[in-house]
Amino acid sequence: MKRAVLLLLSLVCVSVVSAQRVQTISGEYTYYAPENVSLEQAKRTAIERAKIEAIAAEFGTNISQTNTSSVVNSDTESSSKFSSIGLTEVKGDWLADTKEPVIVINYDDGMLVVTAKVEGKVRERVNAEYDLAISTLCNGVESEVFRNNDRFAVRFRTSKKGYIAIFLIDDNVEQAYCLLPYETADGTSREVSNKEEYIFLSTQDPTYPYREETILTTDREIDHNRLIIIFSTNEFYMPLTDRGEFLPELDLESFDKWLNKNRVRDEYMSVITKILEIKAN
Repeated sequence: MKRAVLLLLSLVCVSVVSAQRVQTISGEYTYYAPENVSLEQAKRTAIERAKIEAIAAEFGTNISQTNTSSVVNSDTESSSKFSSIGLTEVKGDWLADTKEPVIVINYDDGMLVVTAKVEGKVRERVNAEYDLAISTLCNGVESEVFRNNDRFAVRFRTSKKGYIAIFLIDDNVEQAYCLLPYETADGTSREVSNKEEYIFLSTQDPTYPYREETILTTDREIDHNRLIIIFSTNEFYMPLTDRGEFLPELDLESFDKWLNKNRVRDEYMSVITKILEIKAN
């Protein structure tokens, strides 16, 4: 009987390890930095992309693409523009470095070239056992294309109760803005039920703390921002200051570190990215 129990425990342990597939991998990436990128920024970018390339080679990727078109009018003529934004998400998480990244710096005709070699432990992402229905609303109508000062909201439904957070990423200034939970929250993710539909960032949400509706603005001819929706059946904490206070805005590097830490802790966490296009009036 003791041998049978030990054998059963051994099989269970093997099953868990196999499902998570934690292993050590290595990768390399060469980054050709634009003129406006500093050496330190180039190093960080090369290291991060080396990790992404290594994970993608081991576990594969999910790829999506958003195509948008716009018409620009002037006093004398009009022209059309077409843009295609591709999103690639790797099917694994970088858990920790097993060796310090190796950086090689070169210059090619005056252009900064940084090559990074990395090695670390990674884990394959598992498929979450729940369904999410997420759509963005422009003036109450489902759309991912907005004009300056259009009303913005997020419609959400889940098949399992859990916790959600929503961030807006402005890559132009490398900042992440927390849209949900609201600034009045206590630093924890927003709890949601599987028995109702939510309209977040709107006065239709009973917990929405503002009088005015949420609007999207831009001072450019056309702008693209990333909307990051994070969901898990497990509660997770939002970015906090050293004193434990809720941090509704943070730089992109700090946001990426916070998100990666949460994904390492929670293998069933889902992260959905949508591209919002905002046009000038």
